[in-house]
Amino acid sequence: MTDELDLLREANPVSADSGPWRDRPLDGRAELLLRRLPSRDRRRRTVRRRAVWSLGAAAAATVVALALTVSGTGSSPAVAAPRPLPLVAHASRADVPLADIVRRTRAAAEESPGKSERGSHFQSWALGMKSGEDAVTLPRESLTRWNADGSGSTLEVATDPRHPGRPVIEDGPPPRTVHDGKVLSEDHYPPGIYGANQSYFEDPPAGASALRTYLAVWSPGADRDPVELLSAIQSFLRVWTPGPRQRADIVTLLSGIEGMRPAGKVTDRLGREGQGFRFTGTPGSRYLIVLDPDDGRVLDVEETVTEDDPEYRVKAGDVMSYTAYMS
Repeated sequence: MTDELDLLREANPVSADSGPWRDRPLDGRAELLLRRLPSRDRRRRTVRRRAVWSLGAAAAATVVALALTVSGTGSSPAVAAPRPLPLVAHASRADVPLADIVRRTRAAAEESPGKSERGSHFQSWALGMKSGEDAVTLPRESLTRWNADGSGSTLEVATDPRHPGRPVIEDGPPPRTVHDGKVLSEDHYPPGIYGANQSYFEDPPAGASALRTYLAVWSPGADRDPVELLSAIQSFLRVWTPGPRQRADIVTLLSGIEGMRPAGKVTDRLGREGQGFRFTGTPGSRYLIVLDPDDGRVLDVEETVTEDDPEYRVKAGDVMSYTAYMS
């Protein structure tokens, strides 16, 4: 209870000079501060950034990876598979500048604003590290869908890393697993939930500035730090599938990140062609963001190491994590 009280006091949603507070709703500032509390609490518990897992998480990943085998006789554990190679970008005269993608997405949004949909479908991979030991890998595919009555389901499957990019979940009513994979979790939600137990449960607003503020409610720092902003966009895309308007807003936010540089054309792990942009974040890490040059969809976000780290047995150029958004 002490931790919760400390967080509430620090947030100070209703200050001493804000006038009588009884029997009246909180104002906008107070609502914003209260909503930030869960995210701030999560930040306090983050010991090390850049996908360095806790001992418990690493141990759990090891168990899953050891249990995940390829179907058929004589199968072997998927944990023995090599780490993925970084995506390769090829610069050419046909590259589409980020400013042009912004203009395209803005024009498309004005013509047909559309609507963002709750739910997402993505593949992800992360390098779990523990000092002095070989890294643990756990590739996953996740599908979340919501119905008109607020009911929904989430299916998460551990995939075989020897077949990167091969979908293991078939979207449909209901979703089902295909190919090799081990179900990590499968949850069903009753009507009326609509993801209220998730971050970003409210409908996203229109406008890049408003979207940045919305993201910062759940990811404090996203309104001022480019690394936090990029992290918040990734988290948002795990909850929502943006419509044209939100895609335009996301691309606009990315275009405003200082240091975002064109990288060239990229064929991602799902065989899709996109336009790559690089961004050097915190010292020792670099991001590659792959966009669909026609509609501005974020196809992939990949983080690589730029410096050797003998303690965690990683070398410059190693992939730290990647996410491929499929919906």
